[in-house]
Amino acid sequence: MNASPSSGTRVLDRAGLLAALATFACAVAFPVLTAVHSGVHLQPTDVPLSPAEFAAPLHDRPEAVLLWMGFDALFVLAYVVTFTAARGLTVSRVLGNLSMGAMIVTGALDMVENAVLAVHAAQAAAGEPFASVPAAALYTVAQLKGTAATAGIGLLALALPTGTRLLRAAVAAAAAFVAVTAVGVAVPALAPLEALPILLLTGLLAAVFAGRLRAAPGRGPAAPAGPALPGGAAVAGAAG
Repeated sequence: MNASPSSGTRVLDRAGLLAALATFACAVAFPVLTAVHSGVHLQPTDVPLSPAEFAAPLHDRPEAVLLWMGFDALFVLAYVVTFTAARGLTVSRVLGNLSMGAMIVTGALDMVENAVLAVHAAQAAAGEPFASVPAAALYTVAQLKGTAATAGIGLLALALPTGTRLLRAAVAAAAAFVAVTAVGVAVPALAPLEALPILLLTGLLAAVFAGRLRAAPGRGPAAPAGPALPGGAAVAGAAG
């Protein structure tokens, strides 16, 4: 379908661009936070920890944990919007809807995990830490979250068109995320490496959304069309 994107499509592409950039920025901020707060597992479900190690940052460094949770709250919102907008890029409505649904589930589980960690950290910051932390329950939520994210991004890889280099690269990055996440389940110490394909995927999606916005016709009848990416017509028509 070669019709020009509707105003609704432009709004979705603009939201996808902004959200993808925010997702990318948060993903960059996470290793910076980890480096600044060395020796503290700010996201304890990322790696296997003993109960004492799991609870230590919540009790001893609650301000650091709350800072991390603040960034993660933005991250969840950003990636849910990014992958909701990416539904508009897909050529399979069924796979696109399944991908979007899986990413919404991922965001919901992520918010549950963050809420429990933030409540414990806030109580510790107030001088009344909880006697125990439900580490096993949080690891279970984190595992379900990872499974949902793997399904959502894997389905997106199957649903995206491959008419341009950017889209083919996005498909490859999505496939890499699935592979790295699977390896992280088998070797938990490698789980943090999943941030690398997420960085690449969100950066590529931002470029795709930006290209669609540039390739769309101007707002007024006299406005010249913006420069199109190579193969931009295929990108602009992907939502059809």
